[in-house]
Amino acid sequence: MSQLDTGDHCSFRDVDQLMKTLQLAVHIPTFLLGLILNLLAIRGFSTFLKKKRPDCAATSIYMINLAIFDLLLVLSLPFKMVLSRVQPPSLSFCTLMECLYFISMYGSVFTICFISLDRFLAIQYPLLVSHLRSSRKTLGICCAIWILVWTGSIPVYSFRGKVETYTCFHNMSDGTWSTKVVFPLEIFGFLLPMGIMGFCSYRSIHILLGRRNHTEDWVQQKACIWTIAINLVVFVVSFLPVHLGFFLQFLVRNGFILECRAKQGISLFLQLSLCFSNVNCCLDVFCYYFVIKEFRMGIMAHRSSRGHQTRQDTLITRD
Repeated sequence: MSQLDTGDHCSFRDVDQLMKTLQLAVHIPTFLLGLILNLLAIRGFSTFLKKKRPDCAATSIYMINLAIFDLLLVLSLPFKMVLSRVQPPSLSFCTLMECLYFISMYGSVFTICFISLDRFLAIQYPLLVSHLRSSRKTLGICCAIWILVWTGSIPVYSFRGKVETYTCFHNMSDGTWSTKVVFPLEIFGFLLPMGIMGFCSYRSIHILLGRRNHTEDWVQQKACIWTIAINLVVFVVSFLPVHLGFFLQFLVRNGFILECRAKQGISLFLQLSLCFSNVNCCLDVFCYYFVIKEFRMGIMAHRSSRGHQTRQDTLITRD
């Protein structure tokens, strides 16, 4: 780190230079892996949709929606790397790239939240949910998520304010860090989804563990527990540091934190959090793996029960 500036001026040049190097090391492999893994996930869950199994359809649609949001994030990474270094062709293009980035992030947040809620309801109220859970309704929820995140991205258009010199994903206006922007983002964009997800995950795991001595499908139940647990861990690891960084930067930009070294540390923490949160588009593959494993075990169990029933019907006919 260079010598800190004194007075009211606080330089973030060293922090930004460090992040430019680190972004290349993180974003390039994230882009390559995320592109391949999410395309494979979309293909894999599309295959399950073709089987037209009611118990797989809803989850498959949610997973495809999550993979599309992750893919959108992946495709925004090259622009994020380039535009944070050079002057963009226009302010509108810069704003569009920032919108796509935040849309993909919060689209993933809300999709993961609804996946947890859907799974909890299916475990807690299987008979009730079987009548309410349909491909059309799940698709409607996913469309509502897209509308919500696009509508929620409207404040991004005011992030620049009236500035002549700007760099994408940097130099946001003071209005960006106002209470009316940050607090709704923190509460409705993270804390509420995390609260819903934490409750649903805890209850789902508690219910499944309580059934382990009363069910023949414990292997499938265990795969379901792993899916829920990994989904929760990935969510917290990916998004908690980012929103903590947002809150700390809010304190900086509103004059609650004045010491230069603290400002530099918070700027570094926020940029690091955003950088590593992008790896979420690759970490979701663990969730995909256990969901697909769960689906396959369910299909095998279904085929086995059908085969057993067929043999019984044959024996009855012979008798």
